[in-house]
Amino acid sequence: MTTNLAECINGVLKGSRALPITAIVQTTYYRLNSWFVDHRDEAVNMIKAGHIYCEELTKVIKENQRKATCQLVRSFSRETGVAEVEVSSRAGARHSRVFTVKLVENWCDCGEFQSLRLPCSHAIATCSKLNIDCGQFISPIYRLDNILNVYGHKFEPIGNEEYWPPYSAPSFVPNPVMRRKRTGRPKTKRIHNEMDEVQSQSNKKCGFCRTEGHNRKNCPFRMSEVGQSSRQ
Repeated sequence: MTTNLAECINGVLKGSRALPITAIVQTTYYRLNSWFVDHRDEAVNMIKAGHIYCEELTKVIKENQRKATCQLVRSFSRETGVAEVEVSSRAGARHSRVFTVKLVENWCDCGEFQSLRLPCSHAIATCSKLNIDCGQFISPIYRLDNILNVYGHKFEPIGNEEYWPPYSAPSFVPNPVMRRKRTGRPKTKRIHNEMDEVQSQSNKKCGFCRTEGHNRKNCPFRMSEVGQSSRQ
């Protein structure tokens, strides 16, 4: 997850990461400000329109409700909301899959209910079987008022450098030894994981006789056949 997050940030700053440090900080600051303004205005407009949750969550809930219509629910306890949900098998599969749902614990065997903090299709099917509103199991973090609190912080303009207060702290001088070399391929400092491991390749074989130790161009068997054909 750490590697993927770093690659995501690199993708965002791809156009500005070659700039000087001060320019990178300024670009990042302005980009964050534009994102906060856009998300804040979007949340305000949706709240004024009467929406409770964000648009992405509404799409996920509708898709889970569509999937729940084709599932068989066996209720074991109405008080605790324990049930088994059987999902019909796909074409070519022999057996159908069964998931255990515990509404009181916000739990499902698929893992989506507890990880995303919103009812999966199996939980929605259980709620429909027990005549329970599935909206009570949606985490309040998806509410637009909470999203508005996240993006409610407002950035201040940087202003012209002439109006900045005087700087009295220590001065930093760049170390010339740590300067990046302009020639040659730059060395990566990314932390490697199992995805970066190269599988050990076996010795290459000749494409003509499939024997190790030589290639197709200097294959002795091919040379002998070429000599015999030339004599003929």
